[in-house]
Amino acid sequence: MIEAIRSFFSHVSFMNGIKSVFLLVAFLVAYYLIRRGLNRSRLSKTRILLINKLIVRFLVLLFGVLLVRIWAFSTLVSHFQNPILAKSTLSLIAFIGVYGLLYFVRSFINALRIPIAERHQYRKRASYIATLIFAITLIPIWARTTQQWTTILSVLGAGIALALHQVLLNIAGWLYIVFRHPYRTGDRIEFGDVKGDVIDIRVFQTSLLEIGNWVDGDQSTGRVVHVPHGRIFRETLYNYTQGFEYLWNEVSVLVTFESDWEKAREILLRFGQEQSTEVQQQVKKKIDRMAREYLIYYKNFTSIVYVKIEDSGVKLTMRYLTEAKKRRNGEDVLSRKILSAFDREPGIEFAYPTYRIYRRGEERD
Repeated sequence: MIEAIRSFFSHVSFMNGIKSVFLLVAFLVAYYLIRRGLNRSRLSKTRILLINKLIVRFLVLLFGVLLVRIWAFSTLVSHFQNPILAKSTLSLIAFIGVYGLLYFVRSFINALRIPIAERHQYRKRASYIATLIFAITLIPIWARTTQQWTTILSVLGAGIALALHQVLLNIAGWLYIVFRHPYRTGDRIEFGDVKGDVIDIRVFQTSLLEIGNWVDGDQSTGRVVHVPHGRIFRETLYNYTQGFEYLWNEVSVLVTFESDWEKAREILLRFGQEQSTEVQQQVKKKIDRMAREYLIYYKNFTSIVYVKIEDSGVKLTMRYLTEAKKRRNGEDVLSRKILSAFDREPGIEFAYPTYRIYRRGEERD
């Protein structure tokens, strides 16, 4: 390799040296004229120094690129007997050129008088673009034959599959969502440990307006949660509203053993019927439509009240149909009606856990 380098420099023409000197003089003259023009301008000293610094960096970079072109470093590389060494040298030159330019671009971005958040975004985009350009530059350097292309693509594909398996899994989940439609925008779903209304579906993630969590009654917390699509293959998905936006809800009350629990049951049953009368006909149509696609059927859509004996009294549980997104409002309306109705009935009292304490030696009734 040393002999190849000596052989190369022995054939360097005198004209290349003349061109380099002439280029240096031209750049010095250009810099002098630019600096003289800046000094005569009405700009502040701080801005003049900043512009002068950027111009120096740009001229140095451009001078280096032109020197590489004049002295034809590719000719030097062609003298290397080892192809790996030749390609590595070209890759190094490409790396210095691309990221050297990136350095000046980032310096220019840092000099802009814009909010720091925007500067950060511009720097990130410049880095991404430079990395992409460098990767594209490496392709013709290292892959010039069909066999090399096949080898590189095979290795690259295996590397991508290993390093980006989560990204590929998210894309697969997005394709599943697009073609199978387990949920759509506007549906209310429970995805693993997250519940919310779907507000956006993108390639890699679904955005939910969260409900529940520290807020009771399935109401919004105000937070937006981004769920990766890859989770759809690992976790259970619940859809509250797909095809059938109604659900069975329950409201329970506990009355004392001495209360007229049959009267209380009649009151609950009447309120449940009033609450679900409006939706029963709509529910029947929905069920008939869903039965064409799913093995699902309901025969009874009316409200019902179950009776259970508890330690502290008689528990009455009312089961009724309601819209999934109106469950808490329905509970609020029913609770106020029940409180008012029980208050008007002297024979009905709410039960609660009670304790009896006896002193030692005291007779128990």
